[in-house]
Amino acid sequence: MPNTFKRLLKLTSAGIFTVLLTWSCENDPATIGLDALPSSDLLSGNSKETVIHGSNIVPENIVSDNSSLNKFPSGIIGYFNDPLFGLTKADIVTEVTLSAEIPDFRYNSDTGEIDEAKFFPDSVILNLAYVYENWYGDKAANHTIQVYELNERLTTASSANRYFSDYEILGKYNSELLGEKTITAAGNLNDSIWRANNYVNVISLKLDDLLTEKLFNLTEAELDSAHLFKNKFNGLYITLAAPENPDASGTLIKLDLHNTKSNLTLHYRKEIRELTDEDDEEGTLLEVQKMKYIFPINQGSRFFNRFEHNHTGKVDVNTVATDRLMIQGMAGSQAQIDLSPLITEWADSLKNTEPRFGISGVDLIFYADTLHNTANMFTPINESLSITHRDDNNNPIVASGVDTDGKTIPAFRYSTATYNKASNTYTFRMNQEYFEKAAKGDLEVTPFYLTIPYTQFSFKRVTLFNNVSDYPPVFKVRYVKFED
Repeated sequence: MPNTFKRLLKLTSAGIFTVLLTWSCENDPATIGLDALPSSDLLSGNSKETVIHGSNIVPENIVSDNSSLNKFPSGIIGYFNDPLFGLTKADIVTEVTLSAEIPDFRYNSDTGEIDEAKFFPDSVILNLAYVYENWYGDKAANHTIQVYELNERLTTASSANRYFSDYEILGKYNSELLGEKTITAAGNLNDSIWRANNYVNVISLKLDDLLTEKLFNLTEAELDSAHLFKNKFNGLYITLAAPENPDASGTLIKLDLHNTKSNLTLHYRKEIRELTDEDDEEGTLLEVQKMKYIFPINQGSRFFNRFEHNHTGKVDVNTVATDRLMIQGMAGSQAQIDLSPLITEWADSLKNTEPRFGISGVDLIFYADTLHNTANMFTPINESLSITHRDDNNNPIVASGVDTDGKTIPAFRYSTATYNKASNTYTFRMNQEYFEKAAKGDLEVTPFYLTIPYTQFSFKRVTLFNNVSDYPPVFKVRYVKFED
């Protein structure tokens, strides 16, 4: 039974519907249990707030590939000593694929032949695009990006074969370094240059000449079939050199790998020469035409993120006694919430006995801790949180329950909550049908998890108050009591 009720409203039947309408406008309640109110009843309205405590957990891994089910897939690269969450390192494994047309250096569409005497390789450049402020941490921190060639082809991802954030990369790339470059997230670019570039910067790394020769000497068949091409060139492992100062803050950068500016570009040239006599084997160089062929990173290119975390001494896990809930993207820490005891205690109240109750709204409210921003750090709060269940493979799925009739009932009206700056809260609205059936024992309530939306592609994090005297999480049930 809920706590003793404070009488808020006591009305005649003539005023009942006016009050219900006003309450609905102000509090957006549902009306389960309120649609068959006899006109002779009197109505008392109230709410019960119960403090709840969650715990932090660290998942072993998450699915981190760019499957078609994921929106806005991004690659994350960087090394960040988070003052709140500890150390995070992120790197990327990616394929590239073919452009639509076979390049001229392998096949001349005018003659139907290859003219090797006219075309020559120059270089191959890896281009990685990212948007302004798509970084987290110290934007001026140095990072040395390193690139290696994979020594085996990536298996096509499917529902039965996914790539996870703890993918073991050791032994799956060649030891020879293809190229490296030291960069900063801000790119040493002023505001006018960012504006001129439409707030997109491109990291360009020149790769080894042996790769240039390899790509230039692909056969016509390999340049006409993505399958054959990927058998010849398995892809790239893009990682970081160990930082000179392991205690430095560092940065994480979100790369827009599906941006057309993210690609592998083979630069080559066409030389036009004139032979002056029979003994002139090379001829006189008349013109050099600079040309290029782009190997894009698109939906046909498998890529995935790898994440490493060290939360030791930072995130207090597996205890409801922790004072903060720490929710981080990239397979970082998450929060677990068990609402089962709070829901089932309403079982007696919702039975068809006297007095009778109707549920008008159920809210799950979390208060954000925003007091720990560090100077010179760009660490904006994430604007949204997700509440989920998990499947057997540790993947986030829609929070729901299956009732005794086999019907799946969503647990919340929306699976995400937006940060309310005025109240400093994230609020999830529970589906009243789920609440009522769960309270009556018609469906099982399993633990819920708070995560960053699209966690495999987000480096942001949120800290919530938990087991503290001020601003703990609250489970709020709004109800009405009918009396004859």
